[in-house]
Amino acid sequence: MQPKMIAYDPLTGEIRGVCLTPPQVMAWQAQGLAATDGPEEAGLDTHRVVGGQAVAKAVVELTPDKSEITADGEDQAVVAVTVLGEEPPDSLEVGVGSQSESVALVGGVGALSPISAVTPCTVLVAVADSITYRCEPVSITAVEDVQL
Repeated sequence: MQPKMIAYDPLTGEIRGVCLTPPQVMAWQAQGLAATDGPEEAGLDTHRVVGGQAVAKAVVELTPDKSEITADGEDQAVVAVTVLGEEPPDSLEVGVGSQSESVALVGGVGALSPISAVTPCTVLVAVADSITYRCEPVSITAVEDVQL
């Protein structure tokens, strides 16, 4: 079986493509990308390249205490942040809507500041560094406060 070839940005380690054919590798190199052999399971969403070797991205879990809040400026949702792996960082940059927040982590665990809204909207929460980390984003939906 022919090894899987991975094209990556040599400055960031971001994987840009995966293939099995040498002509594709030559095209990548012409674009300034580096190429290396990679494991069968390597993919753009699951791996990155460090020191010329494909490695799995660290997994981050975002866990909201609730996915829907009342848009009254008082109701809140808190999103727990967990970085899995042997050596989690001391902090992690997380995108909250159009803003960014640095979350302090202790043993790979932390939480975002509470999310609230005064008008109906949906706030997307996602890891800012998608090259290093793999994470499913979560949404917090603020719904209209209907008084009866």
